[in-house]
Amino acid sequence: MSAARQRTNPQFGSEHRHRLRPATSNLGEELAVCFHNTRAHSRNAEGIMKTILSLTAAILVSFTLSQAVPVSIGSLSGEEIMRRVNARPHGDASRMQMEMTIRDAKRGEFHKSIVMERARLASGYRTEYRITAPDHENGIGLLISEDAAQRGMWMYFPGSHQVVRVATRGFPALASDFTCEDMQVDVPLDEYDFRIVGHDRLDGFATVKVEMKPHSERLRSELGFSRSVGWVRTDLPMIVRADYYDENDTVFKTFLAQEVERIQGIWTARKVVMQNLRIQHATEVRVLDADYSVRVPEDLLTPGKLSTGPGAPPK
Repeated sequence: MSAARQRTNPQFGSEHRHRLRPATSNLGEELAVCFHNTRAHSRNAEGIMKTILSLTAAILVSFTLSQAVPVSIGSLSGEEIMRRVNARPHGDASRMQMEMTIRDAKRGEFHKSIVMERARLASGYRTEYRITAPDHENGIGLLISEDAAQRGMWMYFPGSHQVVRVATRGFPALASDFTCEDMQVDVPLDEYDFRIVGHDRLDGFATVKVEMKPHSERLRSELGFSRSVGWVRTDLPMIVRADYYDENDTVFKTFLAQEVERIQGIWTARKVVMQNLRIQHATEVRVLDADYSVRVPEDLLTPGKLSTGPGAPPK
């Protein structure tokens, strides 16, 4: 699933500071001229005072505008907040080296190395995940296209050399606790109802709790939850926690985004976790390396290239 800071807009502020400097540097001279004219021409005192007041007002207005800050997401509606979440920059393209750890209460831990490549097209993102280790899973690929021109999800299995369309968004992604829906960059706003259900502090940051309810029973059944509640940071439009509720309104799954830092100007969660409380199972994904300066050709992120593109094993 598939995290706005309150700060002075540097361009807006600097523009007004630039306009202010000439007025500020000449203020003493202009005041001196005003008072000289007052003594020489007392009948113009009222006009001079208006000039002084106008100069003072201009200074105060310029200072106030230079300190302007954007509206906090805490004052927005649930849907507006999720629009901000979707609008958070993810870069035009990116490549990440990831380490996935799957923890099973009975069977222990399993590790996978994954390469992720993503490109932003005119009408949505396309993201490919490719397993590079362990050997028996090497080459398995998952393509998630949020691009309206070719929306869908596909998997490639090197053992059979087959590309298979994923029939449901609730399908476990790469045999983990994340579903294919969880791996999307954007929240499908037209498929959910949103409302704010509270405020909280999480890891020292103020957050707004936004409830998401699937529109239809069919979608609820496909995704496997009746509703979810996401904690969105008020200083940064990122979901840093989400609880998923079953048909009995019991939390059965929890998502966490942690170790959030800025990489090449893009806010990135270095660690994401999905905990399945129902079966005592969890998946942790760590970003070992992230590069937002790469170029990922969009024609490589297609179902046909899953079996032949970079990272695919030789047939």
